[in-house]
Amino acid sequence: MSLSMPRVLDPLTSDPLPGGRPPRPVGYLGDSILVRGRPGRDDRAAVAVLREAAAQLGWSVEPADPKSVVTERLRADERASSVLEGAWVSDYRIRSADGPPPDAWSVLALARRLHPEAATGLQLNHLLSLQPSYQGMPYYVSMPYYVSMPYYVSMPAASEYSSPGSGGRTPVSLVLPDPALRARTLRRRPVVVVPDTALGSHPWFQDPTTATGEVYAYGFRLGIGGDLPSAAPIPPANPLDGRVRSHAGHGTFIAGLIRQLCPEARIEVIALIDDAGTMPEAVLIQVLALLLLRHLDAQAGGNVDELIDVISLSLGYYHEDPDDAAEDAPLRRVLALLAGAGVAVVASAGNQATTDKLFPAAFAEQVSGLDPGRVPLVSVGALNPDGTVAYFSNAGQWVTCHRPGAALVSTVPDDLDGDLQPRARLAAVGEKRATIDPENFTGGFASWSGTSFAAPVLAGQLAARIAQHRLAPLPEAKACLARGWDAVTDELGWVR
Repeated sequence: MSLSMPRVLDPLTSDPLPGGRPPRPVGYLGDSILVRGRPGRDDRAAVAVLREAAAQLGWSVEPADPKSVVTERLRADERASSVLEGAWVSDYRIRSADGPPPDAWSVLALARRLHPEAATGLQLNHLLSLQPSYQGMPYYVSMPYYVSMPYYVSMPAASEYSSPGSGGRTPVSLVLPDPALRARTLRRRPVVVVPDTALGSHPWFQDPTTATGEVYAYGFRLGIGGDLPSAAPIPPANPLDGRVRSHAGHGTFIAGLIRQLCPEARIEVIALIDDAGTMPEAVLIQVLALLLLRHLDAQAGGNVDELIDVISLSLGYYHEDPDDAAEDAPLRRVLALLAGAGVAVVASAGNQATTDKLFPAAFAEQVSGLDPGRVPLVSVGALNPDGTVAYFSNAGQWVTCHRPGAALVSTVPDDLDGDLQPRARLAAVGEKRATIDPENFTGGFASWSGTSFAAPVLAGQLAARIAQHRLAPLPEAKACLARGWDAVTDELGWVR
């Protein structure tokens, strides 16, 4: 699959939303439109209007991966295809023979004007960003030093969280042993899945039965280099900048937080995002759909080891029309199906110090209207060490709880080292002496901040509650739903 270039929706110059309202500035793939439907059975009316709109603008449209092995297998499985009705998207690419590069928003806006009803099966392929520290959504990296574009730039008071010693990523020493050494023996380990950056090298994660970066679902290996194509736009590294990249070690840090809170858990980290910190929405939807099928197959086959208890999502995006009733139906749909199957999903609330909704966290149900037939999705804001809400943490009624998220200590890859150097260094009396190297993480531990890390704190707490479940780990849907709900009730006090 060819890679696509990112764009930023400009509310001043872009086509308006239906009704004439300007769209919100969001990041998306410029030549990609998502078509809703079943795997291999795309919405024909939506594809027809997509082709018509593109042709009027001088472009053509083709499936991004017409011979996908994953899609063809799902299409041949009528049960799986039926389950994913409304929870699957196909990536269509807009092509330009010559002239200006294609713009997915222009095509989508025209399609909505031409055939509003048919165009409901189309949507942008939004860029999801990880949520560490204080920084804004990187739509995309501007000149230089990984500064993000000016929308959702954090408040100046929040910027101190990026500084080592004030919550920014900095090396630390941890003298505590691996928590897994004190783990209890259980009939079944709770399983926590983390779609994120790769699980790096670290002494805590050498045993693949307790933590792994090789995650399978429905017979396919998930993640970068796996069986599911990835359209992630990976910006080229700057050969003149050897510093540690902004999101390096993100997934490893999350895994360490979960390990500290639930040493009995099996942590499965899916490498979907590179160290630049973004991924397309289509990739997340398809991976979650395959995880759903894995969980349902485990329930049907009685395979308790393949069940999924918690999914921790430390990523998000802002929608161009947050008042849209659909609010990206396939992503919401697949999360609802996971919740109905007993999987607890937690999502970080974002770090832009705004009340604007960040998705998927903003899909969280209000406590007053919870559905007893689904484990509630929980959106998580960040707390400072003193219990106050972190200055960077997003706010609003859609943020349903808070957990520690500033100046946390956890694991980072022990091969992570950048070109910044200690302020002072000296060889004397047979010793190498130095001040702290700000980018040498070879000790394996760091302090870091962000709602990215508040979410897995809650994920670890929910897993710990499930580990305390004293009944036999039955695979049936009702048992999974009861376990998930009991964990939420015990940890948050929410009543089913």
